[in-house]
Amino acid sequence: MSSINSGESTTFFEDDEPEEIAIAVMGPTGVGKTSFINLLSGSGLKVGSEMVSCTSSVQAANPFDFEDYRITLIDTPGFDDTTLRDSDVLGMIAAYLSYAHGHGQTLAGIVYMHRILDNRMGGISSRNFRMFRRLCGDNSLQNVVIVTNMWGQVDHELGVARETELATKDIFFKPVLEKGARLARHDRTLKSARAIIQSLVGKRPQVLQIQQELANGMDITETSAGKELNRDLMEQMSRHKEEIRLLMTQMEEASKLRDEEARRELSQDRARHRAEVTRIQLDSRNIVAGYAEAMMKLEQRVKESEAAAKIAAKKAEEAKESNLRFSEEQKNAQSVSADNAVIEAKMGAALPIFGFWGRLALMLSPFSLSWK
Repeated sequence: MSSINSGESTTFFEDDEPEEIAIAVMGPTGVGKTSFINLLSGSGLKVGSEMVSCTSSVQAANPFDFEDYRITLIDTPGFDDTTLRDSDVLGMIAAYLSYAHGHGQTLAGIVYMHRILDNRMGGISSRNFRMFRRLCGDNSLQNVVIVTNMWGQVDHELGVARETELATKDIFFKPVLEKGARLARHDRTLKSARAIIQSLVGKRPQVLQIQQELANGMDITETSAGKELNRDLMEQMSRHKEEIRLLMTQMEEASKLRDEEARRELSQDRARHRAEVTRIQLDSRNIVAGYAEAMMKLEQRVKESEAAAKIAAKKAEEAKESNLRFSEEQKNAQSVSADNAVIEAKMGAALPIFGFWGRLALMLSPFSLSWK
């Protein structure tokens, strides 16, 4: 397990503009992704609970300066989101990453978060991690930090034992650690959060596997992540169909015994499993449509923001010119509105000080699922 040196302070620059980079934060619902991002960036992204997600879109935090870099952290929903279909989650993440890659931008790193208090890496955690692997590929793993979180909620010795198991077993994190990823702890302090970020800054940004696949002209269903999601959906459907078959057998036995109460309960269970089969079928068919819709809405939102920025900039210029025609006293009175117009233009266009990632964050920040 690689050690990570701690960064004690955030540095702000007066003259030279820092290099702009972006780091994505991924992991299951309720693992603390948004809290981690808010702690570092001072943003106010809405935080959910361990069971209910509040991250219903890919969203970027306020850029912040750290050492020689201006960092934008990108929050992503998990593939166990309580309000989104998995195909929606894949579509939004893929659209965001594909758009960035299409504009020559890649991530400097990825933080993948895991609850150390989980006594095992269950089905949901395993599914999220498999999707994460398919999104990243192997070539970008040197830019990945796997962060164990919530150490304050578990006995320390037990947490260390779980950490060792995660790092040394092939069914957990060992394969990615052997290919360059690192394991780190987050104790919910700013010091540990900065140490994690410090381990990623300065690394050469890497193209993720899904970015390369989509750039090569693959359909979203042909990508490794798309195939993994569809395979997982088919496995879920198979399990539900097997449950339906068993329930049908049990219902026949209940009918023979004239146990109407048992038969009614079994019938309700069968209806629930059938509903799940229908949901999974829709989710599978939505993989292509979800990605296309997310990309269309992202591009439309960016166009609208760019148009609004041009209007704001024009108003700012007109306000400046108008000021020149007034007396000094009137000019002073007008300066406030002129300055506000300039600020509005900067926020709309996110001027060069924000760069690509900051501009994209500002353009999409008011929008939730699919940037509506």
